[in-house]
Amino acid sequence: MSTVLLPLNVKKLGALEKRQTSFIEQAVILAIQQQTNLVISISCDEIKAHVDCIDAIWEQIQAFLGTIYVIQLNTSYKKDEPLFNCNVVFADICGYSVYLESYIKNVCVSSENIKEIQAINQSRLQQQQAPLEIHLLVSDDHTKQPALEGNTGPIEPLVFQRVAVGGTFDHLHAGHKILLTMTALLAKQSMVVGVTDDCMLLKKKHRELIASTQQRVEFVKEYLYKVKRSITYEVVPIKDPFGPTVTDPTIDALVVSKETLKGGDLVNSERDMRGYPPLELRIIDVISSENASVQGKDMDVLKISSSWIREYIANNNSNNNKK
Repeated sequence: MSTVLLPLNVKKLGALEKRQTSFIEQAVILAIQQQTNLVISISCDEIKAHVDCIDAIWEQIQAFLGTIYVIQLNTSYKKDEPLFNCNVVFADICGYSVYLESYIKNVCVSSENIKEIQAINQSRLQQQQAPLEIHLLVSDDHTKQPALEGNTGPIEPLVFQRVAVGGTFDHLHAGHKILLTMTALLAKQSMVVGVTDDCMLLKKKHRELIASTQQRVEFVKEYLYKVKRSITYEVVPIKDPFGPTVTDPTIDALVVSKETLKGGDLVNSERDMRGYPPLELRIIDVISSENASVQGKDMDVLKISSSWIREYIANNNSNNNKK
């Protein structure tokens, strides 16, 4: 599907200007009107300065991601499009120029960035791609939103070569994207993703609306390819709660949510029994199905879950059948 691109430049994570919030809202509305997807590409000086040790700004990045998705989701809900597809990528880490991707057809920019896009369009023409259609954004408010707090992450940030994460990853939503993105950013060389196999989902409500294991594996691969292309990915089905985390001694970190933190502790107990070193645990504390917050600020819109999405789809299907 063709996609609308919104490039944003920020100096520090959390220092969004009010007009940038407006830009996100305008881009979401345009993409919904055009019945297409949206990619928000973030260029950030702070990320560029820490690209070799993302662990040093772990909490700022996830809080910033949460803030972006909250703005997008609030706008989508107002337009009665809760399943609207939006991806956030970091231009300094993804390993490619989003502007030159063939699926990008439209770009949203303010007037001061027109010349930059015109130069990019020349590059696209040289690659025999159609030029981007330019949509001007309107807003002159440079006032900054209240900044997110400083880093409260690890006292001694670490560099991880191989990082693991697990989940069902059914109907990829903002919570999944934050989890997968943060794991990819943390990994220096490779990332392992355990995708819950169909055999472990037999009691899920509206199970018929859950994509097959192989489909979910492919969806995760496709998403991660857009997030970061400089590392290798192993996306594998798992038929127990541990997966490769207790059989692969080369994994050195595991990303968990608040809800799965105890599972991380169980993984380390199992690794200890097998003589493997413990995994460093990194927590995504922006989102859970019970509570969603960005540095203590309630973000109810981030509580969206795969179960909620399946219920929404089932209700829509039921209503359509009654018509």
